[in-house]
Amino acid sequence: MKMAMILSILLLSCGIIIFEFRGSKDKKARKVIAGITFAAAGLTILLLFQPGLPGPTELVKLLFGRIDLIMK
Repeated sequence: MKMAMILSILLLSCGIIIFEFRGSKDKKARKVIAGITFAAAGLTILLLFQPGLPGPTELVKLLFGRIDLIMK
């Protein structure tokens, strides 16, 4: 069951990358799109096996939470 979920996550990620590549001609933008998409797919697959890990929102809050306090 988890193998099917992993395969569907990877197929969806590849579909997102292909769709986004059509709209961008810049190589730097394509690298950023691919990097962010594969990082999100990797985090999603990791969360399948370790559901107790922080998700994307908690991870961003952990990384940039102090900046929010400084900017207020």
